[in-house]
Amino acid sequence: MAFRAVDAAAVELGPGPHPAASPFDRCVGAALGVRAFGVYQVELPPGGASVEHDHAGDGSEDVYAVLRGSGAVVVDGQRVAVRPGMFVLVTPESTRQVQAGPDGLVYVAVCAPPGG
Repeated sequence: MAFRAVDAAAVELGPGPHPAASPFDRCVGAALGVRAFGVYQVELPPGGASVEHDHAGDGSEDVYAVLRGSGAVVVDGQRVAVRPGMFVLVTPESTRQVQAGPDGLVYVAVCAPPGG
């Protein structure tokens, strides 16, 4: 197979294998058959939040790409406001939580250990 395409809307919402899995996740990477890294579309409702976590145990970096809405990524207690078009990298040892603003927040999370 040279490629595979999926519509995120066709991927069922629900927790996947990520340590911060939530009912707001669409496991797009699994639907595509990605093996090298995790890819999730996360659809937080207004005022919703992801699970606070770190990756000290597995060494994974997270990159968040904001698609719609507004909110913040809280890294080690520091709040970073986000909007569509923004990307945020969080290192493995840092705690992180994504929080939606009043309009909700849709973002893509890409997770993998460096060099992995």
